Amino acid sequence: MSNENQENSGDGELHSPITNMILTRQNRFDVSRMNSRNSQHRHDRAPLGDISAVANIVNESGSIGPKTDKPKTIVIEGNIGSGKSTLLQYFGKKKGIEVFPEPVHKWQDNRGSNMLDLLYQDLSRWSFAFQSYVQFTMLQVHQAKTKKQVKMMERSLHSSKYCFIENLYQSKKLQRPEYNVLSEWFDWLRTTKDLHIDHIVYLRSTPEQCERRIMERSRSEECGIPLDYLRDLHEMHEDWLFRKTKFELPAPVLVLDATQPLDEMIDQFTFLEEKLQLQNL
Repeated sequence: MSNENQENSGDGELHSPITNMILTRQNRFDVSRMNSRNSQHRHDRAPLGDISAVANIVNESGSIGPKTDKPKTIVIEGNIGSGKSTLLQYFGKKKGIEVFPEPVHKWQDNRGSNMLDLLYQDLSRWSFAFQSYVQFTMLQVHQAKTKKQVKMMERSLHSSKYCFIENLYQSKKLQRPEYNVLSEWFDWLRTTKDLHIDHIVYLRSTPEQCERRIMERSRSEECGIPLDYLRDLHEMHEDWLFRKTKFELPAPVLVLDATQPLDEMIDQFTFLEEKLQLQNL
């Protein structure tokens, strides 16, 4: 067999040294050009934190595009025993409103542990654990979906931080490192998660009135709440929602007079319906 035939025989195609050099340079050029394109794509790609802002969402109708039919979110704020549950019961009867009470049942049974009861037994020992769990469970409420026109929440992550955590820290029930952890966690949630609120309704009562209502509803975990604790919480709510001298407001505030007996609050609820246009829901 001739040398030419030997060179052209076999499974793979053989090339002269000059041809191999040319192909090697060509391959390097192709790899370089591919890397350049990939680098450009990496520069054009949105950061992970921005993806949610530009991603297409499948709407309930099945069409693809940004969801624009978000429900109106109303948050009911106030001291312990200010009448929030009574207000939610009233508006929960409307077909166009879905109410989201505080997840107290989760606080009362966290894998067999009653976190709410532990908190009131020893504020210094359990405040950090309890408030950590409150932030987690309240985030779930903020993120919960509804198909109705209005989503009405009992309290928010904002009041957890601006009223309860701040009060526990000022009264030295939370130590500085614990407070810092909860604050940093709240700041991250506030800037990365959808915590949108359209309106805040502040049920403004007195600590003494709240104490009477707490005794009337007889929730076992709350039987030992001291009046001074309610007074401190009252001042935190007043600073944030009434005097507006501390912390930011995530939405406009509507103040209701919650000092009258709960069975006489119907006029306040009617006023709220008119102000927020909830009559025909």
